[in-house]
Amino acid sequence: MPLATAAATLDREFLEIRARILELAARFDRLDRSEGSVAADPRMAQLKESLAELESGEPGRAERVQLVFSRKYDQGWRKSLGVEK
Repeated sequence: MPLATAAATLDREFLEIRARILELAARFDRLDRSEGSVAADPRMAQLKESLAELESGEPGRAERVQLVFSRKYDQGWRKSLGVEK
């Protein structure tokens, strides 16, 4: 099956992408309006890093964003999470 053209993909995906961007903007606005600061929270750093990955324009963004939110592989993960067999 041939790949869809970029224009056809944009036609199909535009409204969904737009809706998700607006949803993200609203959520960040709620954070801004909340009392206190979360600037030092490591999760905010992850969010900023993932947004930078989206802006990069480089292929493979989904994988890189997933890695931002993933733990580094630990061979001893069963022991460290208390699920040893």
